[in-house]
Amino acid sequence: MFKKDNQSSDLAFLLEESRRLIGNVEQKESAELASPAGGSPQLQELIGNLNQTLQSMKKREEDIAMRLDLVTQAIQVGLWDMNVIAGDPVNPNNTFTWTDAFRAMLGFRDVNDFPDVLDSWASRLHPDDHGWVLQAFADHLLDHTGRTGYDIEYRLRLKDGSYRWFQATGTTVRDKQGIPLRVAGALFDIHDKKLKERELADYIDRYELINRALVEAPWDMTVVAGDVVNPNNEFWWSPQFRKTLGFQNENDFPNVFGSWSSRLHPEDAERTIQAFADHMNDYSGRTPYELDYRLQLKSGEYRWFHAGGETIRDPKGVPLRVAGTIRDVTLERRKQEVSEVMNSRMQELSYSIDEMVRAIESVSSQAQEMAAAQEKSTQAAKEAKKSADATRSISDSIREIANQSNLLGLNAAIEAARAGELGNGFAVVAGEVRKLAIHSAEATNNIDQVLNETKMLIDEILESIGHMTTYTQTQAALTEQVNASMDEVSTMTKSLVDIIHGL
Repeated sequence: MFKKDNQSSDLAFLLEESRRLIGNVEQKESAELASPAGGSPQLQELIGNLNQTLQSMKKREEDIAMRLDLVTQAIQVGLWDMNVIAGDPVNPNNTFTWTDAFRAMLGFRDVNDFPDVLDSWASRLHPDDHGWVLQAFADHLLDHTGRTGYDIEYRLRLKDGSYRWFQATGTTVRDKQGIPLRVAGALFDIHDKKLKERELADYIDRYELINRALVEAPWDMTVVAGDVVNPNNEFWWSPQFRKTLGFQNENDFPNVFGSWSSRLHPEDAERTIQAFADHMNDYSGRTPYELDYRLQLKSGEYRWFHAGGETIRDPKGVPLRVAGTIRDVTLERRKQEVSEVMNSRMQELSYSIDEMVRAIESVSSQAQEMAAAQEKSTQAAKEAKKSADATRSISDSIREIANQSNLLGLNAAIEAARAGELGNGFAVVAGEVRKLAIHSAEATNNIDQVLNETKMLIDEILESIGHMTTYTQTQAALTEQVNASMDEVSTMTKSLVDIIHGL
């Protein structure tokens, strides 16, 4: 009877201690059984064994927690878990656990400033991410098939108010019907990675925009084992390259060497491929790759392109990678050809203009000489007119003398007739004087007639010379104008040549 009482007392003590132990565990307090004051040796041994087991379990749990903490610190991850009550992900009684590593990633320290509740996390979601992130979490939990994963990227507001990018992953333990029982997950800080990805995306976008804007079309080739003709060499023809030749994508213009080489003009193919090989096989890197050649477009038309390229080599000069561009220079070459033809024609025109200018200058010089000669002729004609006028004055004087002589002879003849025979000799003389006077008068009349005719001719000469002088002066003026115009034409021609050279 006494033994049964002791056993009952021991069981009652153990039952009471187990209840207290459960409460301590729930409150996360010390998990250890108290030793009874008067218990049996078996009870003392049992409690000692249980406490030792609890200590071993506690130590193992601490080791696991320490190991987990070290791992989370090493991989920079924040862990969390949630017990789901009745399969309801939004049940307010669901218990959350945010690890200190999780809190530290957001700038918090412990449960006091970041409590173990859903809102501690949900309230810090970025406004643009809040709705869809919660929906993604709910979709994962409510998919009883377990096929909907939980691996997303979103932004969280840190304690200092700044936002950072994080990657969240999670997995769920379910019952046989797929109802969620517990979910655990991890949070990774991907902010720097995200910024680098965004920077890389910006670079790619910038490259694409520049590539579209530039007239150059890039290409690239990776060289296998330094072998330029290795069939395993990887080619990349840019979208701009394909577009330049009239193609759309890799389907109609594959990333192989033949896509380009097969479209080279027959007259350019050999020298172009040889120039590429010479550049690649010169391990000194001194042979450039830059030339013009013709490529056939998808439409069948051939157009001129300027090609250039650069090669990355190993320390021995073996080519590793080559990249380059092509640029359509068809219009430039046509302009150059037109420029050369126009330049030749302009030079011929300029030479002809120079010859014309020299001829005009000669005509102008001769016109000036003619004007000078006409001036001298005019002066001589004027002098001749003066001489004719002087001669006429002399002729008038002679006529006057002849008239007086005739009158004197007439008077002498009258007086001789009165004298009779005594006046016969005087009459003869008087008669001769009259004849001389008559002949002088006739000669004077003839001289007057000749002088009148001469004066009329001189007047006509002077008038003609005057007209010729006017014509000569007009011709000289026109010649000067033409000469000036030819100078302007010559200047304009040279300007055109300069403009053509500048095209």
